[in-house]
Amino acid sequence: MTARRARALLGALLALLLSGCVGLHADPRIQPGLGVGPADRDEVGFIPPGPQDGSSPEAVIRGFLRAAGVSGQGVAVARTYLTQSLAASWNPEDRAVVTEEGIEAFLDQVATDTYSLSGTLTGTVDAQGRYEPAASATRTTARINVTQVAGQWRISGLPDGFGRWLSKAAFRQLMTPYDFYYVGPDDALVPDVRYVATDKLATRLTRGELGPVPAYLGGAVRTDLGPGVRLSVDAVPVEGGVAAIDLAAAHVSADPAARRRMWAQLVATVTQAPNVSSIAITVEGAGLDLGGLNPPVSGIDALGFQETAAPVGVLPLLRLGRGLVPTDPGRIGQPDQGGIAEQPSAYPRIERTFTELALAFTGEEVAAVAEGELARFRASAGASVPNFGSNLTGPAYDRKGFLWVGGRMSGGRHDGAVWVVDSGIWPPANAPARRITASWLAGRRPVSIAIALDGARAAVISTDDKGRDARLDIAGIVRDDLGAPAGLAESPLRLAPMLSTLRDVVWLSESDVAVLGGETKQALRPYVVTLGQQVTPLPEVKGAERIVTLGGERRLFVRTADELYMRAGGRWAEVGVGDDLVVPGR
Repeated sequence: MTARRARALLGALLALLLSGCVGLHADPRIQPGLGVGPADRDEVGFIPPGPQDGSSPEAVIRGFLRAAGVSGQGVAVARTYLTQSLAASWNPEDRAVVTEEGIEAFLDQVATDTYSLSGTLTGTVDAQGRYEPAASATRTTARINVTQVAGQWRISGLPDGFGRWLSKAAFRQLMTPYDFYYVGPDDALVPDVRYVATDKLATRLTRGELGPVPAYLGGAVRTDLGPGVRLSVDAVPVEGGVAAIDLAAAHVSADPAARRRMWAQLVATVTQAPNVSSIAITVEGAGLDLGGLNPPVSGIDALGFQETAAPVGVLPLLRLGRGLVPTDPGRIGQPDQGGIAEQPSAYPRIERTFTELALAFTGEEVAAVAEGELARFRASAGASVPNFGSNLTGPAYDRKGFLWVGGRMSGGRHDGAVWVVDSGIWPPANAPARRITASWLAGRRPVSIAIALDGARAAVISTDDKGRDARLDIAGIVRDDLGAPAGLAESPLRLAPMLSTLRDVVWLSESDVAVLGGETKQALRPYVVTLGQQVTPLPEVKGAERIVTLGGERRLFVRTADELYMRAGGRWAEVGVGDDLVVPGR
């Protein structure tokens, strides 16, 4: 849990340091924002003023917007700007609108008791905390009604579901992205990223774990804290670093395995709060049996869970012409790398027409694509998978040994498709590609596909039939009882809609991907995109065609038609040896 907790704290810091990137059009001129101090995030440092006697309707509306943008006691102040009946029904946790102007948005009187609030939309946050950035600069409006109460103007009507109206700065100050974990294949913990207000954080994180699996992960992960499970009291007190979570007895499973998964979900999620180091779960005051393990619990390892890790002992491959050479990652780009070119290839010679390659997690096999042909190569032989589609994407392997590829259906149909091949079967002629369900690719063309290390999610870039309307979607992988992929979740999560051009995608971590893309038809550049919709541009690489990583953003590589580049601080440096880098999974 130590590494996971460190990542969570670092993520909260980066969310502010890279605040200009959150849900905005990626811009290389982005500057760092405010730093984060070590203070307890549950403390409220600013309490906004309430309405003043004689205030105009405009002042009352702007005062309400300002107060609603503060957590904690600010919410109570915001209610004083509302009529009694509206104050009782207004929920600040409903949909939040984020605009360029914030409380300085345009406010026009359209009737005696009605005002129109309008601004430049940059994104919205739904009641579950999921941020959706605007694809382009658009106007958004809200009608607000006012009335006089005892001679003073108060707000009497807000649009349905109106929670907050925030500037980008207020949004970054009020909310921070956190991971909410679910259980995937082989007990891998799979995160969903949502934004949470910074007060009562342990309570908010616990609440966020209670409920159904997000739609884009439907069928791919499970939760034992689903509908019906609730807190006995709507609060999670923290004392001495221990978060005390007391659940109502109804709907809490008696199955020991389910309870272990439930503990793991809550430990992984709630210990992200800076003031929480461990959790204790009770059911209406009674201890929740953990099979001899005494709470509080501080790490998922104590529950038999482990963080998903990259395979050990499988070296990446440097492509040298038609050969593939296993290479120590530490030698790539170093002065002594010249000897790499003298090493024998580990696979049969692969023709240069095969430009998209992937390495199995076992290291036993390489897959490659060229002009609609998918081929598999092992140490002594190579052969093509029987023909099944056209316009194929680059291949990708998952941890369970399935080889993935996207493309177009054969026979004149224009629907996009995703196929899998069981790489445990050899020769390739005996392992035909099997199409899996992905109904949202109807009428679209997959361009790139990458499988998360946990095996529970696919990142898919696709375009329309004419190569336009590029999308980056994340979808859960639905598997059958034997672990074979059967389909992709029906409601994918779209990321980075402001990037109108997309070519390649790779997973950097459990909650980050890197893409080659752009906001216009300008030269493609790498971007880091988080599941929380933070989009960060990296330095441009002219002629970039493919992106790959040895693990994380700092170990990214970009391939052009002629060169291979690696990250070197704030720039890209030529590797000098090799035409491409092939890593496990990709």
